[in-house]
Amino acid sequence: MVLAPYRLIWLALWVEASPEESAAFTEHFRTALAPHGEVAVHARDPFPRTPQMLHFEIDLTPRASTSECLRALGFDWGGHGWERPVDGRAFLHPAVHGAQCGEMEAATAPRFETGDVVRVRDSCGARELGLVGAEVIVGFPDYDADTKPQCRTWRYSVHVEGQDETEDLAEGDLEPTGRHVQLYGERISVTRDGVAMGPSGTA
Repeated sequence: MVLAPYRLIWLALWVEASPEESAAFTEHFRTALAPHGEVAVHARDPFPRTPQMLHFEIDLTPRASTSECLRALGFDWGGHGWERPVDGRAFLHPAVHGAQCGEMEAATAPRFETGDVVRVRDSCGARELGLVGAEVIVGFPDYDADTKPQCRTWRYSVHVEGQDETEDLAEGDLEPTGRHVQLYGERISVTRDGVAMGPSGTA
């Protein structure tokens, strides 16, 4: 099987432990996942609604395909996403009380991240949407899942000034401006020149 050049699994873990144990758990997860590929473990602040839980985000570049790796980790495909069976087995450590995951496979890594301010190039798709030359904010990357992983190319949902719904544009239709904003976590709007406005109407 030909592997996609770009492969990534992300994991979100919730661990019942004290903040003093964060470094030890970071090293434990890195060691436990190392046989599967390259691992980066990020310890995050606990969620306010679950202060007794430590939160970890993990990026894993698997040596095999993402689906093979997730199955090896004990996840099953549930039709709409990867799930862990409710069978009482611990995941990586008995203190882990919750685990979510996702995966991406494509020909290249996505060029843009959520929150990047980009300018729309002249293209058929951009002309149809009336967005040529506009500055918009990148939402989420996506691709055609029916395409072979090694041939997949990226498209992005983009937030447009004055619209509640996003539009989709191919990666080649966008060029970077070097600016980035926090897109989620508060309601924002985008002016025609790509300035993100907060809830109070200030930049």
